[in-house]
Amino acid sequence: MYIRTVNVYVNDVDRAIAFYTGSLGWEKRTDAPMNDEIRWVTVGPPGEKTQFVLCKGFAGWAPEKVGGFTGTVIGVDDVEAAAAGLSERGVEFTTPPTPQPWGLWAQFVDSEGNEFGLHSEPSTLAAVF
Repeated sequence: MYIRTVNVYVNDVDRAIAFYTGSLGWEKRTDAPMNDEIRWVTVGPPGEKTQFVLCKGFAGWAPEKVGGFTGTVIGVDDVEAAAAGLSERGVEFTTPPTPQPWGLWAQFVDSEGNEFGLHSEPSTLAAVF
């Protein structure tokens, strides 16, 4: 088993696509009309099965649900290296890479104000503790 999709509420689907594909370097997997006003759009990291559904107009979407901490944590091999690369691509970090007992942690926001955790395992912190 694996997580297939995670819903992310957005106010501007095209702006969100540009962020996830341009700033994060993910790929757009699906962009299909659901009706005249709503699209089913998915994006995900290259080579991974999990993808985000960029939700506007369905799945409980409401403007007030866009933004804030999503509770979604993205795993990387090295948070410091990932954060440095993403920062160079214009990604805003609300919490810079910080050593924690459970690993290295950072938080960033997408184009819609949604906040995500970035985590690497404690083994990358051997020299810190």
